[in-house]
Amino acid sequence: MNVPVLTSRIDSVTVYRQGALVTRSAILLAAQPVPPQVKLLGLPLSLDDGSVRVRVEGEGGELPVAMDLRVALDLAVPDPSLPPPDDAELKQARRDVRALADRRAHLEAQRARIERLQVYERPANKRGQPPRPSPTAARLSLVAFQQQQIAAIDAQLQRLREEQRQAEERREHLEARRKAASKARQAKPHELRKAALISLRARDVPPAPVRLIIEYMVPGARWAPAYAVSLTRDMARATVAVRAMVAQDTGEDWAGVRLTLATADAQRWVELPEMQALRIGRRQPAPQRRGWRAPPAGAGELYADYDRFLAAGSVPRSKPTPEPVPSEAWADPETEASIEVLADMPREHTQDGSISPQYQQRSRQLEQARNQPAPGAGRPSPKVSAPPMVMRSGAPPPSPASPQPVMASAPLPRKGGLGGALADAVGGFFGGAEGGGPQGGLARPGPEPEHEAAPEQLAYGDLRMPGPEAGRRGVLTLTHRRERYLEMLWVREVTRELDVVSLIDGAVTRAQQAGGRGLPPRHRFAESWFGFDYVYAAETPVDIPSDGDYHSVPLLTQAAPIQLGYVVVPRESTDVYRFVKLKNPLDAPLLPGPADIYVGGDYLLSADLKVAPPRGEVQIGLGVEQAIKVSRNTHFREEAAGLMGGSLSLRHDLEFEVANRSPRPVEVEVQERLPSVREREDEIQVEVGAVEPAWAPFEPEDYALKGGYRWRVQVPAGQQKKLTATYVVRISAKKELVGGNRRE
Repeated sequence: MNVPVLTSRIDSVTVYRQGALVTRSAILLAAQPVPPQVKLLGLPLSLDDGSVRVRVEGEGGELPVAMDLRVALDLAVPDPSLPPPDDAELKQARRDVRALADRRAHLEAQRARIERLQVYERPANKRGQPPRPSPTAARLSLVAFQQQQIAAIDAQLQRLREEQRQAEERREHLEARRKAASKARQAKPHELRKAALISLRARDVPPAPVRLIIEYMVPGARWAPAYAVSLTRDMARATVAVRAMVAQDTGEDWAGVRLTLATADAQRWVELPEMQALRIGRRQPAPQRRGWRAPPAGAGELYADYDRFLAAGSVPRSKPTPEPVPSEAWADPETEASIEVLADMPREHTQDGSISPQYQQRSRQLEQARNQPAPGAGRPSPKVSAPPMVMRSGAPPPSPASPQPVMASAPLPRKGGLGGALADAVGGFFGGAEGGGPQGGLARPGPEPEHEAAPEQLAYGDLRMPGPEAGRRGVLTLTHRRERYLEMLWVREVTRELDVVSLIDGAVTRAQQAGGRGLPPRHRFAESWFGFDYVYAAETPVDIPSDGDYHSVPLLTQAAPIQLGYVVVPRESTDVYRFVKLKNPLDAPLLPGPADIYVGGDYLLSADLKVAPPRGEVQIGLGVEQAIKVSRNTHFREEAAGLMGGSLSLRHDLEFEVANRSPRPVEVEVQERLPSVREREDEIQVEVGAVEPAWAPFEPEDYALKGGYRWRVQVPAGQQKKLTATYVVRISAKKELVGGNRRE
């Protein structure tokens, strides 16, 4: 069947703490019949198959209904907007560089050979003989030829060096452009991508266009917050620009998408709260919970026609091929030890469709063994669980002479096996020795044990019903990954030669390694704030290429009120530091991250922004203010005190002077610390004397501080203000403070 292909585009992306939810949309045209099935191509290999969701949106009339959704594999569709898979221009530039390098090497070797040409000296004469003639003209011709050739080669080499330099610059430019560009490119003919097959049902022709929306999760996307704070020249207003560093390598570019960033985990198990019933009386056990539902009985009836057809002798039945156990988690060694496998027994049915005598005899023996009384009269024997059994649908009903039920030739282990659960639901009506009387008979069925569902049993989309020739027919089995992916192929048979599992695992690994080079300095990954998660939506569409590197994208910009302040600690330094108290304009917290500070459009500095609660305040330091000067002077005097002069009074006078040389009035906070006395130091006393103007105790929020005080003084423009404080330390006259009595 020719399935129509819909063109889709990415509308929005939600990036979580790790991973992203991608939303695509396709359009079903109006006034046209809705096809029963459509296909969306170009989905990345790294997407999570179990996270794919689809919905239909539109206006007017009754909308089509999405009945089924399946993920398939198909050849990637070329995208004209993406660069080609092989950059021919870069390849040609590299060939040009190599060709010029070869020509240059050839000319340099030729020049070296010409330089080695020389005029040999005239051989020595024999004694008494006249000198031999010298070919002067030939010598001069050789020298002229050598110089002429060397000059010509030098000219060629000069032109060649310039061409080689230009070719190398072009090659480097193309390589840099390719490196900066996205890794997403046009697909090669043999590359695979995932596709979505959507089954639709529509009663009427839609009068208006209908949007088909598909969502899926991709791994590996990460993000970290960043900020830019712009202050006016007069420090009266501020604008906060929230940015983010986002990295993704999913194999598809996010171009012009609505971006939303969240601090939550994409997929996390959360238990829903339940109200506990309060009863008066004996404590009852907690109700058992089931994470799965046992398969219905009678699944073997699916093969009844096939068995009747074989019983008629139309087609010889081949020997069933045993199938491997899908997962080791489905097997229980202790249970397997108590189960007797009947795989080596004769076939249950003969050629005419009746039950074989050997199988009937073996079934009767097993039934008698179950109904034997327990050893030791008057003492109950331990309960023995019967091996799981499965009713064969193709078998005729038992005859009155042989009422024993037909047992499976290869029963499954009980624990964790879906076949064992089906066997318990259909054929598990044999009891153990408990409850059996001396005369035998069927045991009284006990309470059904709680079944702990394995993850394989809950993966309903990965369960398959074997064919009629399989040994485990009638039982749902878990398929292997390769089998499931091969079922998803909708391309030519040549693609079956590909290692589909390796391709998909490689795509997932690359996606999970997005941002593997590490965050830029001073950035931190987004996290929850005191257990609460928040979202940050971008105001405008953004572009994020699929290259695995971090890209700075703008989110939103809002005005924020600020309060300018100055602080100085003269005891440590006389530098006055400028800061602003910025009020968070968002209903979400400002997460920790770097903030670029601009004043009047000029870059000032970068600061590390602390967490600011929603609508709360955060303090940002702006460096030293040169227009405000502070000086600190101390005076010390030691006097005898007490009735008999038995104590010393260490008097310290502090004088501060704050000068404002800026053109506007300022409020300066001057912080000071006095000596503090430890507990149980009764012989030492610290008394605060006169303070002008009055100060207030100072206790920082970030750390513990004893003896802290501060002034907040208003200093007009071009004026100065003096501050004074006095404190006295009283000690015994026989003692001295460590390091000297002078504390300043």
